[in-house]
Amino acid sequence: MLYDKAYFDQIVDRSNTGSKKWDKYKNSEVIPFWVADMDFATPNFILRSIQERLNHPVMGYSDYEPQLNKSFTKWLLKKFDWEIDPGWVTWTPGVVPGLNLAARCLLPDSSILVPTPIYPPFLEIAENTNLDGIPTKMKEENFEYSLDFRLMSEKLKPETQAIFISNPQNPTGQSLSSNELDVLPKFVLENNLILVSDEIHCDFILNNSCAHLPIIKQCPSLKEQVISLYSTAKTYNIPGLRCAAAVIPNSNLRDRFRKVMTGIVPSVGPLESLASIAAFSDETNWSSELNDYLKTNVSLLKQALGNRMRMPESTYLAWIYIDDLNLDDPETYFASHGLGISPGYLFGDNRFIRFNFACPKSLLIDGIKRLNIAIGEAEENKLRPK
Repeated sequence: MLYDKAYFDQIVDRSNTGSKKWDKYKNSEVIPFWVADMDFATPNFILRSIQERLNHPVMGYSDYEPQLNKSFTKWLLKKFDWEIDPGWVTWTPGVVPGLNLAARCLLPDSSILVPTPIYPPFLEIAENTNLDGIPTKMKEENFEYSLDFRLMSEKLKPETQAIFISNPQNPTGQSLSSNELDVLPKFVLENNLILVSDEIHCDFILNNSCAHLPIIKQCPSLKEQVISLYSTAKTYNIPGLRCAAAVIPNSNLRDRFRKVMTGIVPSVGPLESLASIAAFSDETNWSSELNDYLKTNVSLLKQALGNRMRMPESTYLAWIYIDDLNLDDPETYFASHGLGISPGYLFGDNRFIRFNFACPKSLLIDGIKRLNIAIGEAEENKLRPK
């Protein structure tokens, strides 16, 4: 099957499916643009792989790891011209469990650096694992972000053992530049850190002049000190099918990672495995058409919001400036205007909101109209004498 604009234009009714995204505002007029869950139908070939397995009446213990490894390593080679040893890979039920497992590999009472703004589960890792979290603001100029190596160096403690990043970056949609990737190895090696990199959005390219640069490939000197996490969940809209690859070249670190999983983290199930194998083996035009559709959507949003948002290079998430609107509770305010958004404080910066634009164009246009009204009213209220 070939995918086209008409496919992504379809409105999919997600009621009565237990949708976390839509049920948050159930029985209201609010359109949800918050959680990073696309409103496009999962591609047919993914669903077919699951349906074929369901034709068998037994859902027993299963082991699809050899097929997963083969499909994943072929995908890395095809997409990034990056050949890895399949033995480097450990499968987990999702990227977020992978992040927390990585933290559990560290020594007790150590600390971790977390550049912000960042996807909220990153800010929960330290508490989950009884470590000391050190949120460190990224450099920001005109909504362009970069790692602040000077500030991170200042905040380092003797017990700091790791730095956790997302690349492409969630929520800003920014990919690490080649310049940052030139400096990153020196910073990590000089401070003897483990680098944990969430690369789940690597398939999303919204700026043709940018490309995703896998950290282990781009920074070979870091190979022994990196855990990189990959998943098909975002690209193929299967976040409920939890399956992620942790790429860990260092055998000692990999053994520690697997040890902390033992007896706690289950293996990936048959449906999740088969969906991921189908995604890694995709020969359709799904990914390219999805990116084209998202480029159109983000252009519409940027046209409406102007300097309030930066143009993301990746992801399907807009990072929108609202600090000047003086809103006490942005989430409640925008919900009162029919918009479900993610407030910036969850990411470590309350000056912004995050807005998910991965939805049919008609839904986005409705959302943009509501955004314009909400922002316009807030601007007017700000000017009124008190």
